[in-house]
Amino acid sequence: MPLRLRHLAMALSKLPRHPCNAVELEQYQTEGDLAANWLMRIDAIDSLAGKKVLDLGAGNGILGHGASLLGADVIFVECDSNAATLCRDLGETIEGRVGEVELPDVDIVITNPPWGVQTHGADRIFIDSALGVAPILHIMHSAQASHLPEGDLIMEAEFRMPATYAHHTSKTGSTNVACWRITR
Repeated sequence: MPLRLRHLAMALSKLPRHPCNAVELEQYQTEGDLAANWLMRIDAIDSLAGKKVLDLGAGNGILGHGASLLGADVIFVECDSNAATLCRDLGETIEGRVGEVELPDVDIVITNPPWGVQTHGADRIFIDSALGVAPILHIMHSAQASHLPEGDLIMEAEFRMPATYAHHTSKTGSTNVACWRITR
């Protein structure tokens, strides 16, 4: 019996929260409902079952874990040691910075990378690395981003962000995101 959206969202919402230790890494928790909606769309297009998937900048592993629940063989990549510990509880994990660690060839890369708000161009290494190891990249990015390689828009959504860092002035905020499918 296929996994239903509601059950996937509930499973992902039960994961330990991302530790969000480093503002310079632009670490924010992706909500279970948003991750589940995106992953179900990815699965409808690229059928994750039996695919090798890389979750780049995995955080607490929410995207990779969801892909795993949909039948993918997932490898997590995360540079924050506290977040990488959460990923290790879910499966194979490479701890290190994207661009500095060797990545295996896979079928699909899924990522919600840093968007370059704190460090201009921080997303570029994620995009280049992903397209270097996989023919398909699924990426979540700011809806205002105009520099991404050409691809297909999969969905748009609101990304809610609770106040996490010292520079946040309101209790909660949100930004519009777009999820893209990019092929090489």
